[in-house]
Amino acid sequence: MSHVDRTITNHDVIPVLDSQIFAENPTARLAGGMLAVDGVALPGLEAEYAAHFELRRKVYVDQTGQLAESELQDDGTDRDDDDARSVTFAVFENHESGVRVLGVARLIVRGGTSPLPVEDFCPDSFASGELTGRSVEVSRVIARHETAALQNLVQSHLFALMLAHLDGHKFDRTFAILEPWLERLVKGILVIERIGEVQYVEHYLDYNLPIEIDIPASVDRVNSHGSDLIERYWQAEPGLVYFGRIARGARREQAA
Repeated sequence: MSHVDRTITNHDVIPVLDSQIFAENPTARLAGGMLAVDGVALPGLEAEYAAHFELRRKVYVDQTGQLAESELQDDGTDRDDDDARSVTFAVFENHESGVRVLGVARLIVRGGTSPLPVEDFCPDSFASGELTGRSVEVSRVIARHETAALQNLVQSHLFALMLAHLDGHKFDRTFAILEPWLERLVKGILVIERIGEVQYVEHYLDYNLPIEIDIPASVDRVNSHGSDLIERYWQAEPGLVYFGRIARGARREQAA
């Protein structure tokens, strides 16, 4: 079973790096956008992509115990074969200590005949030949911050990033595997439907359930709240979008 190590705080798992992504927007608080495609960082974001793996490892292995340390690669990351067929996104914070990676997510594109993880872990939810190469699975979604309000904001940005990409590129059906307690939270943001029963998934060391995400309906729901996040992210792709302003006096010397 997975376990949460409550001695490891959100502050402990957030990577800090020396990055220039706020150089042209030194007073912006947050930046979000595409980080990598098919396991290769976008030009200039190599260090940020490496830091995103650090966040994944610290959360899934150290903090929540959802992945076993034995599954890590020799370089200490949780990189797997699915990263090579994924689009990866991240949300960054312009912090006095440096640039912090607050949130990450990836979209695994099925492609060819290789099944998605949800097909392997929940085979009873799919008929043979049901999915196309443009079916997608939402994966490795992480949002961390010391304050709940900003953590929720980061999560909203991650969902907007993925919705912008999925809707803009007109992908096919979209799925995810999540813990039962997380279902209610996701339902408050996206339009989802259970496609299987709760079951123990050995890979994640926990009980999970498969869901399908209605992308058009989810886009409509986000837009109905007057948000322009999805449109802004789609128009900027593959570039970053900047939000908010850092508090006066919190600006780093490097950005001054």
